[in-house]
Amino acid sequence: MYIDDKTIMRYLNALHEHKMAKDIFVPILKKMGSKGVKFTGGTGEQGIDIEYYELSHPEKFKQYVGIQFKKGDITYSAKGTNNSIKEIKNQAEEAFQKEICSVDSGEVNYISRLIVATTGEINENARKLINKAKVKGENTRISYWDEQRLAEYINEYWIDEFIDYFEINSEKILYEENNENEDGYIVNENYLNENYEKEIIKCRKVKKTMNTWQWEIIKVMIHNLFDNDSSSINMSNLLMELESTEDNISNELRSLIQLSYINIDEGEICFSGNASVLSKLAKILIEDMIEAEEFIGNEEYAKDLFFEIIQ
Repeated sequence: MYIDDKTIMRYLNALHEHKMAKDIFVPILKKMGSKGVKFTGGTGEQGIDIEYYELSHPEKFKQYVGIQFKKGDITYSAKGTNNSIKEIKNQAEEAFQKEICSVDSGEVNYISRLIVATTGEINENARKLINKAKVKGENTRISYWDEQRLAEYINEYWIDEFIDYFEINSEKILYEENNENEDGYIVNENYLNENYEKEIIKCRKVKKTMNTWQWEIIKVMIHNLFDNDSSSINMSNLLMELESTEDNISNELRSLIQLSYINIDEGEICFSGNASVLSKLAKILIEDMIEAEEFIGNEEYAKDLFFEIIQ
């Protein structure tokens, strides 16, 4: 089952930001394998609705992450009061000042990465202003989750629970989406199932052998294939898209190499072994859509279709 981004956002926007964080994204983060996930929203939240931690490699130090949830577009321009964006920047500054006491050691820690998540878009000027909240001279980062990222995580990790939570008529949505695809595109889910069933089944099997972070790495490589027509990606671009450091994903990279799913040669990462079927299916989809004169201008549809078909 897959629900389009706009429909998911319509349901999320009906919730208060704190309820959205607590009821929807706390369980999603836990299912993604995040550690120490805790809802912290409230009157004394200090700019954070959810906190969790990541382990650095190889020392296994806890690096805390805070998420701040908003609804709607986050924009900044020379015109207007821009009060809401300035409030977000102030909350970001507060987030980096928040003390987090470790239950085990009693040590005081601080947020090293803040994620600003919203059900809309975040324009470049808004990002530049919010980024000024980073603490100079310290290893602090700010990442952004827009509506596409939120919908992606829901579809990937929590779609059945999402349908139950909002009591959605899944049969109606599936019928409408199938009809929309069939009416609008030659290359759709039915077309792929009829012509490439073996490849799809193998892709699903390969996907099930990976943990959350391993799959996130592979997903970035697939996105790169759709966006840049390349089966390889350099390390720096991979880290930028993951919004992570090489230390944080070193274990996952080693595991993918041991599984022969990827090769790394002079900083270039490419598909290998059984994982090559993922790039093969993506290329087939692109080629068939180009032949049907459907790919140009519909790249996002193509990516959504690929990830939907291998769920």
